[in-house]
Formats: sequence, C-alpha cells, structure tokens
Amino acid sequence: MKNGVPGAVAKKSFKHSLALLAAIVCLLAATPADPAQPALLDAGMSPDRAVWAFDRDVQDAAKDVRFWMRVQRQGNLNQYGTFDYYFRIRVFRPDGSEVWDTQYGFNEQGYSEQTFTFPNFFYDRSPDKRSPSYGTWKVRTAVVEKNSKREVSVKEYPLQFIDGRKTASSSTAGPAAGGGKPFPVPRFQHGKWTLKDWGIGIYDEVVTGSNTYDREIRELESRDTFSVREVMNAWAKGHKFGALLAGPPVRTYVDSNSMPLYLFGYVLKRPGGEIDGRNPQHRVSQYCNNPGSLIFPFDLRKPGRYRMEFLLRERDRPSWEESSWVPIGGIDFTLTE
Repeated sequence: MKNGVPGAVAKKSFKHSLALLAAIVCLLAATPADPAQPALLDAGMSPDRAVWAFDRDVQDAAKDVRFWMRVQRQGNLNQYGTFDYYFRIRVFRPDGSEVWDTQYGFNEQGYSEQTFTFPNFFYDRSPDKRSPSYGTWKVRTAVVEKNSKREVSVKEYPLQFIDGRKTASSSTAGPAAGGGKPFPVPRFQHGKWTLKDWGIGIYDEVVTGSNTYDREIRELESRDTFSVREVMNAWAKGHKFGALLAGPPVRTYVDSNSMPLYLFGYVLKRPGGEIDGRNPQHRVSQYCNNPGSLIFPFDLRKPGRYRMEFLLRERDRPSWEESSWVPIGGIDFTLTE
C-alpha cells in the first residue's frame, strides 16, 4: 500500500513557494512613493514693469527688480526630512540665447528670490555693447524637482528693452506746429506682427466693407492731455475717445483658415490705483480691424494720470495665464478737469 503523505506535503510546499515568490516579486516591484508636488502659493516681479529704456547718459534710471516664488514646503518633505525642489531662474535674449541660469533653495517658509538691476542687466549681457540687444527679453522662473530636473511650476516674464535715447529725442521734439503725435513708437516685433503706431485720442471708426472687421480708424486728435469735458463732448458728437494700436495688414498674419494669429488686450492703470485688466483671464481683448488697427474706447470721467499698457496674445495658446500674454509697451496720458 502506497503512502500519500509525502505527495501532499510536496504540493503544500510548492504552494508556499509560489506565495513566497509572489511576495518577493511584489516587494521588488514596489517603489517608495514620491513626495507630493508642492503647491505654488505666489510668484511675481517687483516692480511689475514691462518696458525698460536704456540710455548710457542717464545714471539714475537703474532699478533693482525682484523675481520671487513661494511654495507650500510643509507637508512636502521627503523621507529624510528635506525639500527636494529648487527655485530656478533663467534669462533669454531676443534671439533665444540664454544668458542666465541659476537655482536656489527655498527657505523654511518656502520662499526664494533673485534680484537683477534693469535695464543695465540687458546692456551688460548684450554680446555687442556698441549695438545692445534691444527687443523682447524673457525671464523664466520655475520650481524644479532636484533629481529629475523636472519643472513643476513655471512663470515667464516678457520684458521690452528699448533704446532710451530714441524715446527721449522723440519726446523732446514734441508735436509739430499745427498737430503731431506725442507718443514715440518703439521697435516691437513678435512673430509676424510689428508695432506701427499707437496713441491716445479721439477717433472715428468707419465701416468699409461687409465683414465685421472691415473698419477704418480715422484719427481726429491725438495728444497726451485731454480734459474730461473734451472726452464727454467727443462721445456726445458720436466720436470715440480711446487708445489706438496699429500694425501690419491683418492678411499678413493669418492661419490656413484665414483667421488672425494674434489678438490684443490692455491693462489700464487709473489715478486712484485701480487697474483694469489685472486678471489675464478676464482681460478685454480683440482682433485688429482691416486693414490692421484697432481702438480700445474709454469713457473716462476722473481727472489724473493714466497709464495704458498694450499686450499681444497668440490666439491658439492653450491657456489664458499671464505668461500667455506678450507686453508690447505702454504710454501715459493725463485727464484734466
């Protein structure tokens, strides 16, 4: 008679071996969980200024400009109690070449910053001091994971570096006898769009075709100072008071569906400190009319100093964050009683 016990023991031992093998495989496959990605609490630039004019003969124009980020450090430490993220800041010339790439740790409060002196920094980092790199520079800040170098939060600041001597000479010249424009036009180009003209004034908008955007803007008056009464009278007579922006013909920057590649918005800083267009997701924006200009109309009644800042946005950008807007520049004007 055969004894069945050894076979049963063997089967039981085999099952135990399989269970042990499965446990070992699970242990080998398991990896420690990555610490949670830190939330970005705050980021910015101070002073928040988009256009920087450089003139070698002006010694007191330089300003210290601070870029910062603040993250949620608490609760995001690794298994050793350290924070595996850095603050990285990079600067690029208009041609895309990189001139600065530095990273710093965050302090106990999750804060880190970098200070530059503008506009001197742009001049010092230009490859040819005889011909500074005027145009749109870009400052890029990011929260970077230590080991993978992955950027988990990014904010970009397009900044205009312009020739202050040309701006000053244009401003000093003033309007010609019998009229003229007090707003010098800086050099600005983004992709296929180039700034041709801008200003503050009283305008007429005349329909020239069947398309919604077939409208010609005719300038009646343009200057940097108007009275509140002049503004009110302009509206009463069927004219528009506002800001003009003009570029090349729209047909020169359309996609395959004949849609304009760019739209335009603004930030209006009022005398009392109020700011229209601060929130980029609710900023007033529109396309240029045919052939290539637009006006942002304002019915302003409060005397004081105003600042109008124009911005450009590529229509196919996936988000409406501030980094999707490109600053064109700004002009100042005054309303008197």
